[in-house]
Amino acid sequence: MRYLSLLLLVTILFRPVIGETSRDTLIVGKPAPFFFTKSLDGVDFFLSRKVGARALPKDRTPVVLSFFTTTCLPCREEIPCLQKLRDEFPTVSYYLINVNEDPSVVARYIDKMGFTLPVLTDRFGYIAKRYQANNTPTLVIIKSDGNVSYYKQGFKSSDTALIRAALLKVLPAPGTGK
Repeated sequence: MRYLSLLLLVTILFRPVIGETSRDTLIVGKPAPFFFTKSLDGVDFFLSRKVGARALPKDRTPVVLSFFTTTCLPCREEIPCLQKLRDEFPTVSYYLINVNEDPSVVARYIDKMGFTLPVLTDRFGYIAKRYQANNTPTLVIIKSDGNVSYYKQGFKSSDTALIRAALLKVLPAPGTGK
């Protein structure tokens, strides 16, 4: 009985409040978690320099993040799709984020596959965790104001139209610059 009472007390004290979300919960329409990492080339990358109030106006742009691994077969289909969309929507910044793999393995893979999008490293999966990228590929589109606009896991060829539509929503209206 004592054990049951203790268990009940612990459950009540540590249960999440209904409606409460962790600061690491990714919600469409809410601010994207900022992060710092390195590119595959060793260059520093700060998301806050691309989106949100801290980004310089000349550098502020919508961002597409695609979390991938070298062994992910759907990623091999999504990445070429993103490369084509980059040509169609050149004012959007695109980044592949490799999750939990050695950078030298990733570099060989990128070279072998002929991918040209910039690659960021998430060697220990910290960024993927914050973005709920439990599976690859996971795609996140962030508006230039820093809010998440689109989130999806997995990829099939019919997703290209969905991604294109999501990109159209984050572009400024013609003539407004906003």
